[in-house]
Order: sequence, then C-alpha cells, then structure tokens
Amino acid sequence: MTSRRRFTEEQKIAILDQAMKKGITAVLREHNLSYSVFARWKQQLIKVEPSDQSYSKARSELKHLNEENMRLKKIIADLALELNKKEEELKKANSLLKR
Repeated sequence: MTSRRRFTEEQKIAILDQAMKKGITAVLREHNLSYSVFARWKQQLIKVEPSDQSYSKARSELKHLNEENMRLKKIIADLALELNKKEEELKKANSLLKR
C-alpha cells in the first residue's frame, strides 16, 4: 500500500497557478493528480467574491445564450422536419417510377 502524498498550501497554490497557465490536464498529469483533487483545492483555496455587476453581467449573458440555444434548436427541428418530408416525397416518387 502506498502512502498518501501531502501537499503544503503553497504547493497547492503553485499547482493551481500552473494549471491556469499551462492547462489543467497537462498539470494534473505532471503531478499525477485527479481532477476531483484539483477541483477541491480550487474551491478551498481560491476565494473569489463575485461583484454584483459581474454577477448581473454573467446572468444576462447566460439568459442570452439560453435564448440563442432555443432559437438554434427550433431551426434544427424545422430543418429535420423539412428533411423528413423531402425523404418521404422521394420515396413516393421512387415507388411511382418503379411501377
């Protein structure tokens, strides 16, 4: 059984900083850490208080993205229906031609 590695708070912060610069996946592989450990460290050590303005901006951006997503889903659904209708028309035309 292997012993558990212990990291100091400074080491954890250094790894978090590295991950932001180099990329999370690369740093996790380099230090042989799981993402769950990384996420827990990040939650514990990086305390960011969102300002009311940034929260409001993020919320309005999320609303805009949700609206855009719904619009795109409707477009895709309409195109899928149209494609299905054309396929049915082609099948009918082919069956008439084969007679």
